[in-house]
Amino acid sequence: METSSFFQIALDLINTETKKLEIFCDTLDKKPLEKRNRIAEYKCAKYRYAGATNVWCRFFHSHRVAAKNANNHYLLPDINEAFISIPEYVALYENAAEGEKQDFALYYGHIAFADSEIAKLESKLEHSTDWEKVEIEERIGGLNFAKECLNEAWQRRKDVIA
Repeated sequence: METSSFFQIALDLINTETKKLEIFCDTLDKKPLEKRNRIAEYKCAKYRYAGATNVWCRFFHSHRVAAKNANNHYLLPDINEAFISIPEYVALYENAAEGEKQDFALYYGHIAFADSEIAKLESKLEHSTDWEKVEIEERIGGLNFAKECLNEAWQRRKDVIA
């Protein structure tokens, strides 16, 4: 399938932030003393990265193998499962123009997936210790960031279409 403006915008937005986190962590990996002094910041960056890339990888691969998954709304199985669990999203997809169905599935499927991952993590917050809580909160922050990127790309795609 052809790369849409929505897909490219979302990918660029997520890549920009994850690249910053990668550079930060890679830099500290090369400076052990500084890394030890900034270990909390380093770990938070790693957890945030893990949350954001959890969505990014699935988003990228759903697009990459879309043709093979046309019967599953162009989505990877776990994303499709999250997507079909929300009837409102499926209805929006079904009412979309044929040429926009893949974008609708990518957007709503990954929003649904991120929301389900956030809900799972939030359910663990109450019984977590201090560092576990930090890890969970940072992962949630990464997932929310990925959702913000998807939301921005979804809005900006309208500018390209118009």
